[in-house]
Amino acid sequence: MESFTGAHNLRNLLSVAAKLRHLAEDTLCQGDRSLYLMAAEALEKRAHWLAAALPEDRHEETIEPLPHPPVDLVI
Repeated sequence: MESFTGAHNLRNLLSVAAKLRHLAEDTLCQGDRSLYLMAAEALEKRAHWLAAALPEDRHEETIEPLPHPPVDLVI
């Protein structure tokens, strides 16, 4: 999953949402605070949707071996 670009976007969204939440805690204006929190919630919701769309790790998949055709041993 680390090599998938969606994982990078997911980390970026969550990072910005966390920074917006910190900004909301530090601001004194109630209007700005609610705006920052709404933006953070929207980004977290988008990150949730992206996380649901990420492919599963391939390490957990079991790959069934393909049967090979019989070998003709007539000499």
